[in-house]
Amino acid sequence: MDADKLVFPQDLKIHSYDIGIILGNAVDNAVRACRKLKEKEPGADAFIRFVTLQKGNLLVLKVENSFDGKLVRKPGEEFPVTDKTDKENHGMGLANIKNTVEKYHGTMDYMVRGRVFILSMMMKNERGNEDGFWSDR
Repeated sequence: MDADKLVFPQDLKIHSYDIGIILGNAVDNAVRACRKLKEKEPGADAFIRFVTLQKGNLLVLKVENSFDGKLVRKPGEEFPVTDKTDKENHGMGLANIKNTVEKYHGTMDYMVRGRVFILSMMMKNERGNEDGFWSDR
């Protein structure tokens, strides 16, 4: 795991709870993908990399991880299908990330490059009042 470039700005306004949702789900998915890869191919290179950068008031977060290269998507579905047996209670990680990023007027996208899954998020580094507790004013 390479988290050397996972650096948050000193004036981070995004709720720590929301950062936890984003990173928790991203790490859970990445670890699971790496474990699955190592089970299938013990000699495979398994990695997880984090990168953050800030441009103005935009925070960009990218998580890259190795995986077995197999991603199953149903036609018309936004996110890949979970491979966990309890599909009713799992497979919501990317949706949770997307919903959280959108609270900060952001976007989330993912792509696959060979056997690397790349999750990218961009959101405004500002605190909203969606939860009724915080406000910029």
